[in-house]
Amino acid sequence: MTLPNSDKGLERVSTGVSGLDELIEGGFPKGRTITVTGGPGVGKSILAIHYIYEACKRGEKTILLATEETPEEIKEQASQIGKPFDKFEEDELLIIIPALRERMKEVEWRRGKTSPTFIFKNPIEIIETQDADNIIIDNLGVYTVDVSIGTFRNQMDYLVNTIRSKKMTSVLVCDETVDERYSRVALYSVHGAIELFKRENPFTGNVERLINVVKMRGSKTPLEYIRYSIDHEGIKVLETAKQ
Repeated sequence: MTLPNSDKGLERVSTGVSGLDELIEGGFPKGRTITVTGGPGVGKSILAIHYIYEACKRGEKTILLATEETPEEIKEQASQIGKPFDKFEEDELLIIIPALRERMKEVEWRRGKTSPTFIFKNPIEIIETQDADNIIIDNLGVYTVDVSIGTFRNQMDYLVNTIRSKKMTSVLVCDETVDERYSRVALYSVHGAIELFKRENPFTGNVERLINVVKMRGSKTPLEYIRYSIDHEGIKVLETAKQ
């Protein structure tokens, strides 16, 4: 479902996560780039699966560039939360591109070289040659081995501008360690950023999962952390957490 936003004139597309759309005025801004960052086990890839499933349900062609898992592993995870991809692949709405081998070749080629040209070479080639509505990269950080902060920022700007020139909506998944290594400069390149994390609740002593909407240009966003859970149906937004 595509959701209008009368206040800002931005067309919105649903994230596929119940409760998340309401936090960001109706969903992700269409044709923009959103990062999803966090540590291990917080549900970054699950959030991406939610978005992919919802986008394909809308009839939008979607490309998933998988740099860490095989297509079979991703489809198994999607099926486990009740969001099977098989029909979308059959209808050619979803293309999963396994980038494990290509990524390793690229990293090996770049070792010891100073040229910034090839940081996102593989993703950019795919974006420029494919006709799609959405591009999801999971995980972006694997392309950033042995590069400086300045190079990362410049190439991130180039990647985001390439995506925008193709009028694609994109979700870029990235580990928190990579985000911190580059001083979070990716935040300045993208339209929106969502951070998922765990912490111990100081009142109950229990570990809880939290969403932080770091930014979403053109949107009113919550200042509070939002609690969420992960179960057999994926991610569910719960309630505002006490700070």
